[in-house]
Amino acid sequence: MSTREFSRLRNAGSVVGLWVVSAVVGCGGAANEIKVAPVKGKVTVKGSDPFEKGLVVFAPKTAGKNLGGSATTDDQGNFVLRHATGKPGIEPGEYHVFFSQFRMPDGAPLPDQAGEREPKTPQELGGVQWVPLEYSTMKSTKNPVTVEAKGGSFDFDLPELKAQKVTAARRK
Repeated sequence: MSTREFSRLRNAGSVVGLWVVSAVVGCGGAANEIKVAPVKGKVTVKGSDPFEKGLVVFAPKTAGKNLGGSATTDDQGNFVLRHATGKPGIEPGEYHVFFSQFRMPDGAPLPDQAGEREPKTPQELGGVQWVPLEYSTMKSTKNPVTVEAKGGSFDFDLPELKAQKVTAARRK
């Protein structure tokens, strides 16, 4: 995983960042031994609108069994997963898929931080989550998938994108 991709994940929120950090730390020196399968797909909103520049995360259903992976969608909502170690693809297994997209409360994109040495989190920039909370947390069970050894293509549809109000109880 490149430094920029890691920063993007870090900026997607503490939950996603912690998941990636724990996955990478947990892999130790065995990164070259991990067998991954190619995984791609497309995410739409309301059946046809592309989920542009959103984060897609495949989190293992069983902790410690697989590391999972993530991707950022392109302008058409397409994605190609990268393993937590940076390899293209993910390990075969069962996953919960969740999504994230932070924007400013008015829907404008977050300020570009590509040149920043220490980028701020979306929350520090005033950003809010636009994916409904039932689809944007690691506890989400809305999109279970099984990745076979040959890999696969997975398409998802989100019901809407709008600024989410996060209460203190939901942050825990």
